[in-house]
Amino acid sequence: MRVSTIQTFNNGVNNMQRVSGLAADTQNQISTGRKFLSAADDPVAATRILQLNQEIAIRGQYQKNITSVTNRLSLEETVLTGASELLQRVREITVQAGDGSLNKEDRSFLAQEVDIRLDEMLGLLNSKDANGEFIFAGYKGDTQPFVKGGGGGFKFQGDEGERLVQIGATTFVNSRDSGKGIFEAIPAAELNFSTANNPRNTASPPANITVGQIIDKEAFEAFHPQDAFIEIERVDALEPPQLNYTVRRSSDNRVIEGLQNIPFYPGANIQFEGISVRISGVPDVGDSFNIESSTQQSTLSTIARLNDALQNSEDTPEGRESLRISLESTLNNIDNAQTSLLETRSRIGGRLNTLESTQSIHEDVDLVSQDVLSQLQDVDFAEAVSRLSLETFVLEAAQQSFARIANISLINNL
Repeated sequence: MRVSTIQTFNNGVNNMQRVSGLAADTQNQISTGRKFLSAADDPVAATRILQLNQEIAIRGQYQKNITSVTNRLSLEETVLTGASELLQRVREITVQAGDGSLNKEDRSFLAQEVDIRLDEMLGLLNSKDANGEFIFAGYKGDTQPFVKGGGGGFKFQGDEGERLVQIGATTFVNSRDSGKGIFEAIPAAELNFSTANNPRNTASPPANITVGQIIDKEAFEAFHPQDAFIEIERVDALEPPQLNYTVRRSSDNRVIEGLQNIPFYPGANIQFEGISVRISGVPDVGDSFNIESSTQQSTLSTIARLNDALQNSEDTPEGRESLRISLESTLNNIDNAQTSLLETRSRIGGRLNTLESTQSIHEDVDLVSQDVLSQLQDVDFAEAVSRLSLETFVLEAAQQSFARIANISLINNL
């Protein structure tokens, strides 16, 4: 068979190019640390590597979510611990106030501390997280959840929303608790009531109704579940003309017996159906104040009602009996508030345990994924260096062989 000179040259060049390409690929593998540089080199491995990288990225986001939720729940637990300690101090003051040797002035000193503790509790309940959102506002993170409603009462402005955060493929964890369930919807030790100014009142500055006290349990229980409201009447309803009020049932507007067109005096006790309230300031004609019976009492109202009882109880048999009832109710309501805090902290502890175990699982799975990923894409440097040495040797041999074959010619033998 004839072998032409050009064919000899082409074969030699092609062999050198092939071996040179193999050496270059091996050199790239060593420099990049990867077995292949494009999906075309190994489509199956490239597909699996893409899947693994996506799974690792998703778990990375889950782990960020876990860190964020853990920090937030830890902060919430700290706030609840502070609230529990504060309630314990209020309980100690309540027990101290039950000492029969204390007079009205002594109790006023205790009331001053209770007032400070009330502001402290309000601050705790309006705590913010690292993002500047209120912890206990539900979905309304930008809205202050607890505000003073006038006259010693408080209003909850948040909602009951619970934000779920995904920490696994099918695992979600509640990242916050609404303050309504923790601090508002607390079962009262006994039938109770709440007070509030009518938001349509026009007096400026506004007149405020106090949180009030129960002075006759039997009378109040007989009135329950009725609600009532106090309405300021026209001055010409009395002779001589004077600002006055009427107390009506909310269900049918019927006047409660004996409580129509009563002369109004700011700060004077208004008593009916076993309860006693006061209205401070000067209301406008037509202003009204709501009294709603309830089986619940908020934590803030418990402290505020204690403060009101300490400030306004008189050193009379009736006053001491009213104070005794208030202190007994306060102790029971503090215990219920503490129970609510303990139950919430228990739920938070369960969530933190879930976060910790899920984080551990993600870390373990990541180790396995990284190992598989390394096997698929990371080059074996010892093997690659040996292969490069062999390919370099073969390339040099091919070059030397080509040089010798290129010099073989009939002309050289003439």
